[in-house]
Amino acid sequence: MSHWALNTVFLAATNFVTGTIGFFYRLVLSKYLGSEGMGIYQQTLAFFGTAITFITAGIPVSVSKLVAENRADTPKTAEIVISAFSLTTAFSLLGVTFLVFLSNILELKLLLIILPASVFVGYSAVIRGYFFGIQNTAPVQWSYILECIFRTFLGVLFISSDLFLKFEGKTRGAVTALTMGEFVSLVLLFSFFSKNIGPCNLSRKKALIKNISDILTIAIPISFSQIVSSISHSLEALLVPKGLTMSGLSSSESLALYGETSGMVMPLIFFPALFIRAMSSNIIPQIARALAMENKEYAFKLSQQALFLTSFYAFAVTGFFIALAKPVAELLFPNFELQHLIIAFAAGIPFFYIESILMSILRGIGNNATPIQTAVTTLFTTNIILYFLTSKTPMGIYGYSAALITASAIAIYMSVGQIEQTFGRKFNRIEIVLKPMICCIFMAYIMGEVYLPLVTLELPKIICIIADLFFGLSGYLILAMALGINLNSLKLKT
Repeated sequence: MSHWALNTVFLAATNFVTGTIGFFYRLVLSKYLGSEGMGIYQQTLAFFGTAITFITAGIPVSVSKLVAENRADTPKTAEIVISAFSLTTAFSLLGVTFLVFLSNILELKLLLIILPASVFVGYSAVIRGYFFGIQNTAPVQWSYILECIFRTFLGVLFISSDLFLKFEGKTRGAVTALTMGEFVSLVLLFSFFSKNIGPCNLSRKKALIKNISDILTIAIPISFSQIVSSISHSLEALLVPKGLTMSGLSSSESLALYGETSGMVMPLIFFPALFIRAMSSNIIPQIARALAMENKEYAFKLSQQALFLTSFYAFAVTGFFIALAKPVAELLFPNFELQHLIIAFAAGIPFFYIESILMSILRGIGNNATPIQTAVTTLFTTNIILYFLTSKTPMGIYGYSAALITASAIAIYMSVGQIEQTFGRKFNRIEIVLKPMICCIFMAYIMGEVYLPLVTLELPKIICIIADLFFGLSGYLILAMALGINLNSLKLKT
């Protein structure tokens, strides 16, 4: 297994641990906060994400890319990070202003509570970018774990004891716990960074200005696409409840349905994407380094490898959720009717996961124009379709899924074309899409046929789901091998 893939596996394992803890924490949140409380919490997180986008402004990706290209020069990499800190401090004013403005307009005081966390995340993201650049993911892994443990422990303590009930209202301390968890993560990351860098001379003003210029050259187009995407998510947080209200639901019912969708169903279908997020973080410096060494052939193979692994994994996840939507919903969310919502949004998993890895590949090859184009296209496509389908048609909340899938499909089409044009080669669409799709259909069929006989054995539901998943994955892999998919061919040599 190649070094980048091994780092991805370790980071994915960490993400799995933290994601599992975070997922079960969301189950606790749904129990104590209820649908409406989850809706408010998710709206707060959407605006929080936009503020983070203003503050980070593509800087972490720039740091990762520049550090990867200057790994041998420790003083240089230290100067890059310090320059990034300076920029983050300046951009923090934008994020803070955004949250203060929204808190006054929407009368949502929670945004002031979460405001410090957005600044903490900005500095943490810079340090993580540094460690991704030097291909040392251990500090990143520990920071994720510590943040997750603190946020979960404090969150459960606060919401179960009502310590912050009067302070936060329906979110009952969940937002405060998030802020405190991000602070702990920043302290840990900074201690790792200080130890790793050691004493360095950082007084060269010319170097500082040069680094800031280099960072901004990469960061500005990245930040623009991220800001557009984040604004789109914020609009979704406003338009979905509004559209549902216009379709005939009450305001509380609309907010509750949005809370169930964005706070329960979406985290569920994106929970398996922990592996994809780990690979996305690692692939950027790997491709950038390969191109810096003028090894274009290796960079293309890395891209194709990442794209195939994403697709192969995403279709398996899709088959699982479509086949077992009802028992999974009953097991995890027994007080909510989420089966049909899970199926509707699970259908978009291959689109969502593949789009994510394509954005990382584009940034790795230095193409920041296409992410901007796709972000702008997604902004208009998603929200126009979303508003029309949720408010003007009987689709209701399912129009949200249709809007997301349509926009993602357009983004994939645009991104693949640009990547293939850059390398002058075509991806193998049969291996990447068609074969995994066939395996997915076969897997869903097997799981649908096997589950009911397992239930008749009167086994616990969790055992039935795990056993059914085992049979389904076995069929998926056997058919993949029968179709000629050779996973050993994924091994790369630089």
